[in-house]
Amino acid sequence: MARTRTDSKESAAAIMKAGAQPVHVPSNTPLDKSDLPFFHNVINEFARSQWTQHALEIAAMMARTMADLNTEQQALRSEGYITTRQNGTSVENPRVRIVKSLTGDLLSLRRSLGVNARAREEQHVANKKTAIAQSIEADNPLDDGLLARPQ
Repeated sequence: MARTRTDSKESAAAIMKAGAQPVHVPSNTPLDKSDLPFFHNVINEFARSQWTQHALEIAAMMARTMADLNTEQQALRSEGYITTRQNGTSVENPRVRIVKSLTGDLLSLRRSLGVNARAREEQHVANKKTAIAQSIEADNPLDDGLLARPQ
């Protein structure tokens, strides 16, 4: 099966159609208000037209993990890496393991989403496709409301 080039007229029309749609947090992966800045940062890694429903679910999970990691790291900084038990002995703060676990989870989600190396494609090819799609989305005539939207 032949692929359509990203810079073709057919792809431009498909990108315009998909890019005109807003990206929403998936209803089955709810986010807290504190998660939303992380979600928007993750979403901005790709053009709107590149997001699938499944990828948005992973992005939402990634945003929750990032927010949790941020909270735990801040607490760890204030508490310190070493804590003292009631009997006076020093031990590693249990929060260190939580931070390590969340960091591992985050890296796994990034790989699954393809944020690190864009998974199946060379980085420069993926970046070029994203730049083309973002350029088309930025100059989308469907956004002004004067033209009928494709169905």
